[in-house]
Amino acid sequence: MPEDVWVSKYRIGHEPNTHIGRGINYTDEARTPLTPSEDHRRMSSGIPTPASTISENSRYLAFHQSSKYQPADHDVLSHNSGQAITDASVPHGKYQKLSPFLHESLPPWEDTQRICKAYHRPSVLAHEILTMPYTTLEKTGLKTAESLLEIPGPNVHPVLVARHMLQLAVFLQHVHPDLHEELKSLSESPRAMMERLADLAINLVTTKDELLGSIEALECVMIESMYQANIGSLRRSWVANRRAMGIAQLMGLDRPDNRTQFQLLDPNTRCHPKLMWLRIVFLDRQLCLLLGLPQGCLDRSMASDALLAMDAPMGRLERIHCVLSSRILERDASDPNLDDYAMTRTLDVELQKAARSLPSKWWLAPNLNTRSTDSQALFWDTRRLFAQVLHYNLLNQLHLPYMLRSSSTGRQYEYSRITCVNASREVLSRFITLRSFNQIAYSCRTVDFIALMAAMTLLLAHIDSNHPEAENLLAHQYISDRAMIEQAQENMKEVNRLNSDTLSAQSVDLLRRLLAVEVGTGNGAQSISIQGAGTQSLLPDQADDTVVSVNIPYFGIVKIASQGMSKEPPKHPSSSTTNCPLQSQMMDIPKDTIRTGTVHDDYHMRQYGHTRAQQMLITDTIKPADAGYIQLQTPSISPNALAAIGASGIPTQIAPQPPNEFSGHFLQHGGYPGLTARAEDWAFQGVDMAFFDSLMRSNANDETVDEWM
Repeated sequence: MPEDVWVSKYRIGHEPNTHIGRGINYTDEARTPLTPSEDHRRMSSGIPTPASTISENSRYLAFHQSSKYQPADHDVLSHNSGQAITDASVPHGKYQKLSPFLHESLPPWEDTQRICKAYHRPSVLAHEILTMPYTTLEKTGLKTAESLLEIPGPNVHPVLVARHMLQLAVFLQHVHPDLHEELKSLSESPRAMMERLADLAINLVTTKDELLGSIEALECVMIESMYQANIGSLRRSWVANRRAMGIAQLMGLDRPDNRTQFQLLDPNTRCHPKLMWLRIVFLDRQLCLLLGLPQGCLDRSMASDALLAMDAPMGRLERIHCVLSSRILERDASDPNLDDYAMTRTLDVELQKAARSLPSKWWLAPNLNTRSTDSQALFWDTRRLFAQVLHYNLLNQLHLPYMLRSSSTGRQYEYSRITCVNASREVLSRFITLRSFNQIAYSCRTVDFIALMAAMTLLLAHIDSNHPEAENLLAHQYISDRAMIEQAQENMKEVNRLNSDTLSAQSVDLLRRLLAVEVGTGNGAQSISIQGAGTQSLLPDQADDTVVSVNIPYFGIVKIASQGMSKEPPKHPSSSTTNCPLQSQMMDIPKDTIRTGTVHDDYHMRQYGHTRAQQMLITDTIKPADAGYIQLQTPSISPNALAAIGASGIPTQIAPQPPNEFSGHFLQHGGYPGLTARAEDWAFQGVDMAFFDSLMRSNANDETVDEWM
């Protein structure tokens, strides 16, 4: 759009900022002094444009060539390493008015000063971990909030102003809601300021391809992804991070020959190109595991012996986590087969080795309250807690597909169940530690999603362990586990009270409903069974008021009770049985081809002409007790009553329940949220869908099929 149009579109009311800083001060090692002529040109000339800088000679491109990887500190772009380049400035260009406009959009310097002073605890700027290795940050320390008072001038490149805006927005995410009363004198509320700054930087800079040729622009996109993850918009964070991945690949940051190519705008910029690539890939894989999406690249070179030897202990753990996450995603993306569990046990051993590479005391949950006066120590303790949570979440992601199998396969997958139970306890205990100290909803947001999935895993494991014919190994832990989940629920309530947080509110409601499912002392279900879409009960209706119904967008409705679990398809408002291409039909399969509690193997599927979609519907729990055949029903889009699995193996009808607050939201509004909807519009962001998809994978195939073929 014409320049005057987009400027007027985003014009705001306050006067231009009168405080013009000269950039952020770094250590002498990373500073490149400008000559008088360069300094004059930088301050007096206009704004650089991508077209003009690309047409300049090669001194505006940074080439990093090395036949041997250098230590982390030597790989930081600085004057000493010969990598720093002054910013390219030209007097005219398409974005000549963008920098002054962005500068005018900054809050008054006095507002930023009040925000930094009002923050009761000393704070650091966490975004530095995106560009610098732990080894360097541990030596130099992280920048403090006061560095936000150093504001870039109005005539620098737009990317540099946008970077400052995003840094300030991320800092505002960590302002405790109790401080909002103290900051009433600001020109706007902290939350409004945060959202406005982030929206301007994203809409006008980080999503403009022609502005994304510099290392600072890549940093901006990475900060954008961090910002989106903090507010709970995991899907938008994933999209932004994929944009960063593409930019990094264009720059060659993924190249194994250590040759990179990019523009450097600010001589004060310190960055570690390979570390930036690691952070991008690491976040991509963590989000893919949470959202059930495919990974963006297969690079696993970050855990080479040379790189592991040069990193800090926590950095080494994260590198190993990055590689193991890739292998878990690779397993999940393939069709279930007999080698899956062998791979799972192999990856389990690798996670054990990674954990043992750190001292045993490192794995103690940090006591955050004792470090509240030391901002640097508090940051590193919180970072350690976060790394621990990610480790135990990886264990859950690894074993979740096998957690519900042991009830139907002679308990041979009990190891996976116990691993999930223990990992979930570790996650919840650290979540309670974190949220007892830090009740800021937009801080460490990913932990909230992981904690919710851990609580659901723990509850479902207890429900599925309640077998009348087998010993319940978890019976004595049920009360303490339930108490831990209730405490996590209380922490979520407090976060919601302080922040009016949608995710916390809906998580509390879901856990409340799951906790209402009674787990007895041996009189429960034979197993939890996730049935395929459209499965109908074969017996008359029987009401059950203890059934938990969860409507998951793009997935369907999952119903959970002490008798079992079932699923029906998504209810699209426009679909009906008259135009549905998949009509219900019944098929007969000899029951002696079905082993109790297992799903038919692909071999039998092919022999009887059944598709993989039909395979998901076969389970002995939906056949009459004395029948000679098991009945199989193909999917139907029309909503049907669902069968709950009774203790005797005979299904009972579940009476329909009114939708709860969040499960009925989308049906009431006649559709589903957009695929990249905000957290306010789609609190769970599809994390629940990925969770139940993983549980369904456990029914797709069974390793013991060769025992009964």
